[in-house]
Amino acid sequence: MEVTRFLALRGPNIWANFPVMEAWVDLGEWNDLSSDMIPGFTERLMKWLPGLIEHRCSVGERGGFLQRLQRGTYLAHILEHVTLELQGLAGVQVGFGKARATAEDRVYKVVFRYREENLARACLHAGKALCEAAVRDEPFDIEGTVARLRDVAKKHLLSPGAEAIVQSARKRNIPFIRLGDGDLVQFGYGSKQRRTRGTETDRAGAIAGAIPYNKDLTAELLAAAGVPVLAEDDEKPEGNDYALLVVAGRVAAAVERPARDVTAMVHAEVAERAVEAAQAVGLDIAGISLVAKDIGVPLEKQGGLVTEVTPSPDLQPFLDAGEAEGRAAADAIVNQLFELDDNGRIPIAAVTGTNGKTTVTRLLAHLMRGMDKCVGMTCTDGIYVNEKRISKGDCSGPASARSILMNPNVEVAVFETARGGIVRAGLAFDECQAAVVTNIGEGDHLGIHDVNTREDLAKAKRTIVDVVGSEGTAVLNAADPLVAAMAEYCHGSVLYFGMDGAHPVIQEHRARGGAAIFARGHSVVLALGESEVAELDLREVPITFGGRVPFEVENVLAAVGAAWAMGLDWETIVRQVRSFVPDLTRVPTRFNVFDVRGATVIVDFGHNVDALRAVIESLRAFPNARRAALFSSAGDRRNEDIERMGELLGEAFDRVILYEDTDLYGRQPGAILELLRRGVARGSRVKQVEEVKGGLNAMKHALETVEAGELLLAQAHMADPTVEYLRGYLGGA
Repeated sequence: MEVTRFLALRGPNIWANFPVMEAWVDLGEWNDLSSDMIPGFTERLMKWLPGLIEHRCSVGERGGFLQRLQRGTYLAHILEHVTLELQGLAGVQVGFGKARATAEDRVYKVVFRYREENLARACLHAGKALCEAAVRDEPFDIEGTVARLRDVAKKHLLSPGAEAIVQSARKRNIPFIRLGDGDLVQFGYGSKQRRTRGTETDRAGAIAGAIPYNKDLTAELLAAAGVPVLAEDDEKPEGNDYALLVVAGRVAAAVERPARDVTAMVHAEVAERAVEAAQAVGLDIAGISLVAKDIGVPLEKQGGLVTEVTPSPDLQPFLDAGEAEGRAAADAIVNQLFELDDNGRIPIAAVTGTNGKTTVTRLLAHLMRGMDKCVGMTCTDGIYVNEKRISKGDCSGPASARSILMNPNVEVAVFETARGGIVRAGLAFDECQAAVVTNIGEGDHLGIHDVNTREDLAKAKRTIVDVVGSEGTAVLNAADPLVAAMAEYCHGSVLYFGMDGAHPVIQEHRARGGAAIFARGHSVVLALGESEVAELDLREVPITFGGRVPFEVENVLAAVGAAWAMGLDWETIVRQVRSFVPDLTRVPTRFNVFDVRGATVIVDFGHNVDALRAVIESLRAFPNARRAALFSSAGDRRNEDIERMGELLGEAFDRVILYEDTDLYGRQPGAILELLRRGVARGSRVKQVEEVKGGLNAMKHALETVEAGELLLAQAHMADPTVEYLRGYLGGA
């Protein structure tokens, strides 16, 4: 049994709306080995992990995990439960797991919930060793293993106090991001964020935090404020030790050490002195230690004294006093960070689909900038804050989105959300206000990471719909059945978009009072139920070329629908969409049109069957009789998809220039060209086929050989190098 791959899905994912680990396990020669086939296996497992008896299996299944073992179950399923149990023994109770076969022979996905990655990995590997020992009837040191796992947990988990604050934030639907391996945590997103380290907040002053470490100065300040305080040379009076937590000018919790809840017993004047002590030092959150015979009597009447002021108090004494006491202490800190009507969230839009993602993302971000707010955007071209690009390359994954959510200037976020990032790491956010799914079509990148069918792809991309908030909206393509069907998984509203307002999905949705946006003639129409409430003239929308490019019209429908769903007023939408020009700045390598020596050159990034078909359809709007195409494919497409793209080229163009670059994905040099050639040869129109090595070399050859009156569709191999080359060639266009 071998773990071949380990993925930490840190946000909502294809399995669940919370973090899970996905381990790919090759069972090898044990693939067909069932628990009931191994003498003594179940007995050994239950001896080491008796808690497995309490585990449940699938909903509706007769009996629990013990019964499954006795009837016979396979090692991937067993490893799932063993890993969950080991996490529990290490101090982390999690109850979600699955084991599923992959398309690879003998390889299974073992999925389980987790709280901390280092501990999760350690539990998986310990579980693997335990299962192997149980199969082979070998000894296993369960006590030593659990002790080591508890050490890992102690080292890497949040401290109990920090964890209590996180759980309090969860109750208020406040998102959080752990920063590093300590207790530093960000609550909220973007401009709404606050940070804590334990009980210390980001607004704690450095001077106030340093004063309590000078005992004489602290005593002097407290005495000046009229607080009875123990000076450094004074003898500590007789009495009980108390710890009070002061938050934002009030006592939030109190315990008599070591762990007795006395919050309700604190005299009003004692509470007043504790608050005055915190204020004298300048702390908004403080631990106040005092000695008194009775916490219910004013300190001055019993000789009680404040003995210490702590700038970042430990919540452990309050947690030890009971669940309610610990919860009250944590709640007070969270309530000090965020007003009760504030959950620290900013508007988030997520965009996914097979094609159109980048254009819709860029257009939607442009629309949202009309609100005069700072907009953070991630896409396959980089990370942007307003007009400034702060990172280059493909930034359509969760790491890039997370960087936007950590940016304290960002007030609105728009994320291109690609399949790869979802299946490898989950989402960076736990909720969004708008989820846009452009299409699934014939799919793309199939056969990678066990996403083998269009239905698999739809399930992955549906993840953003799963996390639409109750006040949010899923913006779905009505004409794509796999996309339209995602509506049932949305917890908020649904807005359908489509080229045909008479489509049955749109008609039925409107009949139920739902929202829709569709094209009619030269117009975009927004409808609420049976009423048409707004209209936009496509002839005034530059990116659609006067409404003549159908797939760009669809992109406009999706982006405008999402902007409206996010609360942008129609007047602003119209103004912004009119100013979105399809050039190398706004939408680089996405249907950019140039005149080169009397020839029409269209530069596009289309790289799959659906995208190529859509672009070819759009070329009907151009009058050029002679047509040429520059094209290639990355090696991570299926053979049949590469051949089909070649066939489309051969049917639509007189001259085809093929090239191959370095993104072979394990294929032999020349293999991609051979597949494309086969497809092109089946085309009925092509008369001339040329081959060039390298994407930029091919672009140079195509531009130098294009003739006046000819239309050239030039595929961009990589966006940034292509844009740089074109700017130089075209003189800064």
